[in-house]
Amino acid sequence: MKTLLLLLAFCCVPAAAQPLAQPATATAPADDEGLGPALVDLNASTRPFTLSPGADERYDRGIARMYRLEFDQAEAEFREIVRLSPESPSGYFALAALSWWRYSQNFDMQGSFKAVENEFISNSDKVIELSKRMVREGRDLDQAYFFMGSAYGLQGRWYAVQRSWWSAYTRGKKGRKFLKKCVEVNPAVYDAFLGLGIFDYYAATLPGALGLGAKLFVGGDRAHGMQYVKLAKEKGRFFKVEARFFLIEIYSMHEKDFKAAYAETEGLRLLDPTNMLFRVGEIMTHIQARDWPAVLAESEAFLGAWQLKQQKGLETQLAMIYLSAGDALIAMNRYEEAVQWLTTGIEKTGFPEKGWVTYCYLRRAQALDLLGRRADALPDYRTAASRPNFWDSKKYAKAGLRKAPDYKEVYRQMTVD
Repeated sequence: MKTLLLLLAFCCVPAAAQPLAQPATATAPADDEGLGPALVDLNASTRPFTLSPGADERYDRGIARMYRLEFDQAEAEFREIVRLSPESPSGYFALAALSWWRYSQNFDMQGSFKAVENEFISNSDKVIELSKRMVREGRDLDQAYFFMGSAYGLQGRWYAVQRSWWSAYTRGKKGRKFLKKCVEVNPAVYDAFLGLGIFDYYAATLPGALGLGAKLFVGGDRAHGMQYVKLAKEKGRFFKVEARFFLIEIYSMHEKDFKAAYAETEGLRLLDPTNMLFRVGEIMTHIQARDWPAVLAESEAFLGAWQLKQQKGLETQLAMIYLSAGDALIAMNRYEEAVQWLTTGIEKTGFPEKGWVTYCYLRRAQALDLLGRRADALPDYRTAASRPNFWDSKKYAKAGLRKAPDYKEVYRQMTVD
């Protein structure tokens, strides 16, 4: 489950498109249940989405910079889109997505990102407000439904990362409703299928995985969900990268089709071989596959590349890489080496307040216990227990203070919880 949340955090929906000038004339039905080619009005528009004049280059530059975590430069591009088209939801949606990315780099910290959260809520609500105005005016309905559905979906992911599952579900279901209307108005908006696929797949799979009441979470369809995400990856204009992110998570976390997952991670890295953010998804996939030698090797390769050339924005995630290597070494019963890696994650990564550092303390304590060094382990458990809670770190630290965990329990925490 930790890997799921991590991938949700790294996956965003970026700015989308604005349609061509002629208005859509089809009217979407009121019912929001069911979706498929048979439901699409054969007389609906099939015009492709495109950005407004003058905004295409800014959009492309902004998204490229956002993927490289160059947030200030991306923001400048997106704010210019708002300036050029203040009545369009597109620029505000780009800014909401940018806030998501900023948050995603520090979701393992508590209480220090209220300004980012406020900006995210303000911009995503602005998207919904402008989109509703377009619907009332009967103007560009495919665009209006697309942005409205995508904004609700992005809000749903915000709540999911915070484990507010009911809020995540209700936002996601509302997003699905409007994205469905979008493709009924214009089935050529292939990017809309990503949000539809995400909702259908996770509404069908997450309730059981999370121990939630399945009857409360209705409307999911696992097979359709995968089909729609693949369609967005293959034919979408704007959401191809996001579709790859979600396919990596789906294949590795739920389908256990690691060959397919690795094909997607390779495709992602080929898009921008120098972008080290894309390598994180590969490390997470190795963890899901429990391929511990590969986790260690890729973590070492990541850090080796980092020493040659650092990528601004990723420095806050280094403790996560050391934690991944430490977990791999514990899984391979190489406890002394694990202690060394985890110590580096604690002392040398430069951001001591990170939740990843909390887990380095916790995992180092467990490695020390597995070495029979109980007296050395106890201070680390106390430190982990005293820090802000991150992924049940307090629960496991307090349990470690009461009783030293065995290998089976530590392995369970690394791979199941």
